[in-house]
Amino acid sequence: MKRLAFLPVMLSAAAFAGPLTWEQLIKSAENEPRYQAAEKRAEATQSMQGLKLWDKLELRYQLDGFSFAKHDFELRMTPKSFGEGSANRAATESAQAYEKARFSVERSLLLYDRYERGVRYVLRKKINEINKQLMQVNADRIEVLHLKAGSTTFNPEDLMSALEKSAALKADLLSDSTALRDAELKMKLWVPDFDGVELDTAFLPTMEELEKDLAGGVEVKEDFPQIAMARGKRDSEVAKAKQDVAKGRDYISHIGVGYSLQIESLMEKYKTLDASDVYGTGQYSDYREDFEKETGCKSMLNCTGTADVLVPDQDNRKTADKFFVNLAVRLPFFDSNKDSDLRQQVANLDAESDYLDKVRDVNQKVARLSEEILALIGQWKVQKEYAEQVNASGFMEQFARSAGSDPLLLLRAKESSLESDMKAVKLEYDIFLHYLALLDYAGGLARTGVANHLREGLK
Repeated sequence: MKRLAFLPVMLSAAAFAGPLTWEQLIKSAENEPRYQAAEKRAEATQSMQGLKLWDKLELRYQLDGFSFAKHDFELRMTPKSFGEGSANRAATESAQAYEKARFSVERSLLLYDRYERGVRYVLRKKINEINKQLMQVNADRIEVLHLKAGSTTFNPEDLMSALEKSAALKADLLSDSTALRDAELKMKLWVPDFDGVELDTAFLPTMEELEKDLAGGVEVKEDFPQIAMARGKRDSEVAKAKQDVAKGRDYISHIGVGYSLQIESLMEKYKTLDASDVYGTGQYSDYREDFEKETGCKSMLNCTGTADVLVPDQDNRKTADKFFVNLAVRLPFFDSNKDSDLRQQVANLDAESDYLDKVRDVNQKVARLSEEILALIGQWKVQKEYAEQVNASGFMEQFARSAGSDPLLLLRAKESSLESDMKAVKLEYDIFLHYLALLDYAGGLARTGVANHLREGLK
């Protein structure tokens, strides 16, 4: 019963499953965890703010004595160091540029894998078709050789060579089927729900279009993803060194504004004092005037013994006197900052050197790839021209007349044409591999909103 319950679900899934297309294969890159993680990092950094009003803000409290009558509250701010604001803004901007370029690099790599796998599948199918035709030509040759057995023109070595070639072609056909199956399994990891593969060669640009795209050369620009990422890393390191130097310029340690609170209900109302407590260094010297008013004593000479002194139970201070300001300034006279400046210069030079190395590397690889692609296209033209010449009807008729009645020569001409086609297809695969690598460096694969990056090219 459970198997029958799952049957409609399986049938519906099979009904919705369709053949794999180029559009689905390319779109699958957005479902990769690497793609989503890079996209989230880029979005998170774009929302970063470099504005920072202060370095630290704190509320401080002090209790004066355990009578809990006096309390001090202070709002203390640690200001930014001199130059820290510009360093923080530079660090934020460089981090945003770096993550944006990093996302482009990740997207380009993921699309490269899919285009490479699709191109390999399409061209391997073409190779498989050519191998099948070569297999048929070789089978015809073996049949003709068997018919010529016993004649004066029969050569047993030709038959042996044909049989050996038949075995080699069978191995090639087996290799083709294995490669096609592996390619389908790989693409199923990216697009699990598809039934069959509909990747055609019409999606790929022609050799003439590629040659035209590369005719004017490739100019290396600063917006190439790897160069942009290297520039973002350089700027980040420079900004970090600038931040380290700015942290040493904290000449104002803190600025505070406080309020002194006295709770009248907790203050002592009467206190028995000795004259020495009032006129000496005792803690009640603040109440000397009250003591003189109450006792009439003007000095310790005419005041002996003790007296009851009225201690004020009200906070009679002015409102302005209840506030206080706290300021701390660091003295930099004996603090040299030359070491920090030297470290910043070294960091800047190292970062600039790494950036220039990446620019030089990209320049060399782009130039080499474009040259190799044009050279491979030249070889491809030679092979295609020969195959077209052999397949031309006039050429075949002329060759048939010169060959007389020997069908082996006609079979060799057809085989030669197919072998030339095979070489051309293999050259196409090498050309597309080089072109995909070139698009990866140039940022062609990192573009969004493009349906066919191969045909869009380096525009």
